[in-house]
Amino acid sequence: MVARHIELTWVCSSCSFRNQGRYTKCQECGDPKDESEQYEMPADPASAATVTDEALLRMAEAGPNWKCAYCGSDQRAVDGSCAQCGAPSPERAQPAPAKDETPAPILTPWREWFHWGVQQKIAAGVAAAVVVGGGVYLYENRERDYDAKVELVSWKQDITVERYTVWTRHGWRESIPDGAYDVVSKGQQVHHTDQVLDGYRTESYSEQVACGQDCTESSPVCHESCTNSKNGFASCNTVCSGGGRSCTTKWCSEQRSREVPQYRAVPRYQEAIEYKIWDWGDQRTVEAAGTDPSAMRWPVEEAKVGQGLGPKEQERERRTGTYRVTLDYDDEKVKFDVALSEVPRFAVGSRHDLKIKDDRIVVDGKPVERKY
Repeated sequence: MVARHIELTWVCSSCSFRNQGRYTKCQECGDPKDESEQYEMPADPASAATVTDEALLRMAEAGPNWKCAYCGSDQRAVDGSCAQCGAPSPERAQPAPAKDETPAPILTPWREWFHWGVQQKIAAGVAAAVVVGGGVYLYENRERDYDAKVELVSWKQDITVERYTVWTRHGWRESIPDGAYDVVSKGQQVHHTDQVLDGYRTESYSEQVACGQDCTESSPVCHESCTNSKNGFASCNTVCSGGGRSCTTKWCSEQRSREVPQYRAVPRYQEAIEYKIWDWGDQRTVEAAGTDPSAMRWPVEEAKVGQGLGPKEQERERRTGTYRVTLDYDDEKVKFDVALSEVPRFAVGSRHDLKIKDDRIVVDGKPVERKY
């Protein structure tokens, strides 16, 4: 139930004069109020005077104002026609004028700007700033396309030579491999460590337990809530909340004890051994490197696979290669690895399509991983 009505104010956008809500024309310059000039609540509605005048009460209880479709001014719900231009209210509006009649004037966006209130202009400014900021962010983080040129192609090709020969190795007696000979004991050594249960100990600890309730009595909190009626007035009600008895669980600390297991580290020993065995193993690695793809080669001569072997010894090779391209674009550089089969199409000086977005790099439509 409405307790009372209070009167609001509005600021004329033409002369900045503050008018009482009862007026639909500025009391300073005479300009009619339009919907852009919002009604404003008092700083302290609770201390605002209660409307008691019968004429003002009729205005306050009549409902929201309506906007004239022809001149844009605010009109009261009790008015049957526009006090500014005489146009009928929406309830009494006549059918649309014939085609040969002159249409009502329409405000352009530029003219509408001058009829906006302060809050509308601030909101429009904030929205514009968000749009501009978002546009700048998207522009700075867009995918960028470059015409890149190959500045350098470096290559490195390795040959690792594996030899089948007698190797001296170390291990444990329990896992000695087949074929091992000349086994020499190295004595008992720590093989691993076990965590072994070493009894229990009593530990004291504190535990929170419920031990009753804490209750308080409180009075309800009341305040006045005012709602803008959009007609120069506001309706105010008294709203109350809270009050009564409220209780919470009371917690107490109790000392208790528990048995906690204890462990100790126990080293486990096994017999360590050294032995000889015929097996394959990496014997040496040689490499060839350069920046001229036409001089690319495997270091076969340096590897000397199969040379200088003793009885029963054998050798075999394992080859690995790395081929790195450096592209120059917009005074920047990007490096990435390619397969050997792709090296010919990245000739020094050749041009390629380069796309970069964040950490994603695409060269000629194929994603690559940047190397530093």
